[in-house]
Amino acid sequence: MSIITAIRNNYGKYIAKGVGATAVYLCARDAHHWAKIKADERMKTKGAEAAHYYLNNTMSLDKPSLTKSRMKDRIFRWELGQNIRGFCNSFIGYCKGFGASLVSDVIPFALGATALFAKNSKVAKGSAIGLAAMAVFSFFKDGLGIGTNNKIR
Repeated sequence: MSIITAIRNNYGKYIAKGVGATAVYLCARDAHHWAKIKADERMKTKGAEAAHYYLNNTMSLDKPSLTKSRMKDRIFRWELGQNIRGFCNSFIGYCKGFGASLVSDVIPFALGATALFAKNSKVAKGSAIGLAAMAVFSFFKDGLGIGTNNKIR
């Protein structure tokens, strides 16, 4: 059996796998984009909170002491200059953003993964048909705005 004959006999399966791969890619791309935004947001927010905490810590002493004052100032300057907290918070924010995006897109991601990795061609074709239906619905609802409540008009 030649390759062309094999493709001709199984073109539906290959189309379903292509649709599944496209859906998984689009969901992963959106998740990565959202994760980058959340990583940056968390890094800046937590860094600002830490800077605020250590700045307030330097503003008061329980008793007058030059040693404690210099120690607090050096800790504050070290906190402002270090980047370990930013890296860790960025990583945590990325993971949270990636997971949240995949959870919000769980249906197209699951249908795409099923279409891509299903051994049974009927299951793969059914998932691809479901993805196509979701794409058409999303095009009309999100792309054209049909069926949405537009407050501007």
